[in-house]
Amino acid sequence: MEFEVLCDVESLNLARSGSIWGNVWVDISGFSFPEPNWNDMPVAFIMELLDAVDFVRRAEGRRRRVRFFDGPFWIDLAGRGDGAVSVSANAHGACKEATVSARDMARSLAAVRIALVRACLARGWGEQMDVRRLQAQ
Repeated sequence: MEFEVLCDVESLNLARSGSIWGNVWVDISGFSFPEPNWNDMPVAFIMELLDAVDFVRRAEGRRRRVRFFDGPFWIDLAGRGDGAVSVSANAHGACKEATVSARDMARSLAAVRIALVRACLARGWGEQMDVRRLQAQ
């Protein structure tokens, strides 16, 4: 798969602020970004990425930037109109670019979404706003 979202649901932790933290990162053609087991807010990040992929895959030229919540890292997405999405991962001047299947992106996101929702519900975090939004997807 050219694009995969990875999340270690065993690493999830509920902060006092109510934010859910855990390890989440993406793999773009074998390049882990920002790095393997990047600690961030996976539920919020996955929600943002789901919305962005849904938006850009609808038409050529649509663009969205999805930022990780910790650190100066982001992913730019651009719809190509042919069932593909241009993806570039950026940080500290480094950039990794690829063109990936929108279907593969959606499949990877769906699998992570399901795993995250199950893990959060099992921990009793079902009333968290981001978890409820993720469930509604």
